[in-house]
Amino acid sequence: MASVNDILLSLTRAALWDTEPHLDAPLTPDQWKELYHQARKQTIQGIVYDAACRLPEAQLPPDDLLGTWMEEVLYIEATHHRHLKTLAWVASRMEAETTLRPIVLKGLPMASLYPTPHHRVSGDIDLYFGSLATIHEADRQVESWGIPVTRGLNDESSYLVNDVPIEHHGHLVHSHVPWRKKRLRAWIEHRLCEADATTECSVENNVVRVLSPELDLLQLSSHALKHALNEGIGLRQLCDIALFVTRHREQLPPDIVRPLLKRFGLLRWTDLCLSYCVAHLGVSQGQLPFPVHVRQELVASMHDEVLQSGNFGFLDERYHAQGETPRQSATARRIIRNVWRYMRLSPQEALCWSLELVAVRAGEKIGISLGEKLE
Repeated sequence: MASVNDILLSLTRAALWDTEPHLDAPLTPDQWKELYHQARKQTIQGIVYDAACRLPEAQLPPDDLLGTWMEEVLYIEATHHRHLKTLAWVASRMEAETTLRPIVLKGLPMASLYPTPHHRVSGDIDLYFGSLATIHEADRQVESWGIPVTRGLNDESSYLVNDVPIEHHGHLVHSHVPWRKKRLRAWIEHRLCEADATTECSVENNVVRVLSPELDLLQLSSHALKHALNEGIGLRQLCDIALFVTRHREQLPPDIVRPLLKRFGLLRWTDLCLSYCVAHLGVSQGQLPFPVHVRQELVASMHDEVLQSGNFGFLDERYHAQGETPRQSATARRIIRNVWRYMRLSPQEALCWSLELVAVRAGEKIGISLGEKLE
């Protein structure tokens, strides 16, 4: 009998590629309960639900669980449609009142690649405006609408519209490497001035501005690595990458994409993500924009971590109980494990991230000590 995690992956593949799901035997109520928990942990419960509902009647989940699951999927659908309306409102008002045209990252454009877009769990709406100057202008414009904007430490900002969280990204690619950061940010700003740096796509009859495929792959890979080094990544991000590269294969020429990823220190990490998609998400080597060859033990290690950490580590039982905030010692252990695991793939990012974290913690302790003395 296959494990619950193997069945989860089987149903995920069926949903991603819109094929008929298959189970060797009906699952017990306890197995369905565990599978549902794992799907929620990975924030792919809407995707897995689509496959589960296509099983023969004798293999369907128990009625009580199916009812709970359906209610959650209806909530996911409602959230998705609220995000669509909110994005349309913000983009249209921004374009009507300013010369700014937001670029939509991740989220809704990724959802449009799925067979059932409104069953991909929505997080927030991520917008990018091309440079720090234009992002600050966008922040001021939102504040002129009477909406409070919160500024972050990494030039990002966030606010709520219709209870939908929206984030303005300060940087397209987040690097922890000091000697790489400034040069690459300048390159991105210059590249985004070119006409082919962005394109338009239809997200359920809403035309939105998105990055060109090679820049989009760059930011998807960078975003995944940032989280992998910190709290971990789940299946949803890897499903996004799997669908993205297969749908945009023709627009990702190897002679352009590979040097670009290498320039940003992301080539070997991207190779691992694509190898994972081949090993576990039903992607064939022929569907990739370029061939990848990664040692299987590294793919297996990543797979174990993905299943343990889930989406951003929110339900990672190794470090905190469900719903509780992890202690600093648990967070430190998690980061050390992740940095060690991915050090060989992106050594500069991993090393500089760990040193940056040490510096931040040291600064916090110094601040606390000074505060105590002043008191």
